[in-house]
Amino acid sequence: MTRRILTLVLIAAAGPVAADKGADKPKTDPAGLPLELTLTGKTTKYPLDLGGLSADDFKKAVAAAGKGRGKPPATPAVDLTVELKNTSNATVQVWSKGDPVVLTLELKGKGAVNVSPQVPVTLEFRLPEGVGLEAGKSLTFPVKSLTSGFRGAGHLAYWTEPGEYELVATLKSGLLPIPKGAMDNGDGYGVVTLTTAPLKITVEEKK
Repeated sequence: MTRRILTLVLIAAAGPVAADKGADKPKTDPAGLPLELTLTGKTTKYPLDLGGLSADDFKKAVAAAGKGRGKPPATPAVDLTVELKNTSNATVQVWSKGDPVVLTLELKGKGAVNVSPQVPVTLEFRLPEGVGLEAGKSLTFPVKSLTSGFRGAGHLAYWTEPGEYELVATLKSGLLPIPKGAMDNGDGYGVVTLTTAPLKITVEEKK
């Protein structure tokens, strides 16, 4: 049995990324967490592949799929890594998986399109699982495509033309002990959100 998660559809052909003081640094919410999220890639250059469609037709196909009309095109394949590092001098407990743990990739740039479509999911709630993270140690999340979000499928990001882009990863998780300013999840963990600095990506015409 399935249900449909209704989410706001956002179709954004974003303009050039505006200068924002501090935008090139990782962020945490609440501020001052003993964790840092970074996004890196074995390569930051990728070919443009629209499956034979024009940029306009490709955008229309993505928009239609986001509204539940048709299957969305495959998101670009990438070879990236999101790293969650304990920057404190003590061991902490963090959620490593489960439904409350959500990694989202947001693409910015002139030809960027991001959409959060309706996603059919099973009814069960997948409880979060905590793991001990020693001082200076990291958890890594491999990223092989620009499909992300709830259960790894709720958010799709695309580039639609050659050019320069920026990719930002956001991770919602839990931290124990509960940091000041975080919402108590009721199990000793505080709900936290971490955001990476933008990763610059170059998209080139397919050869």
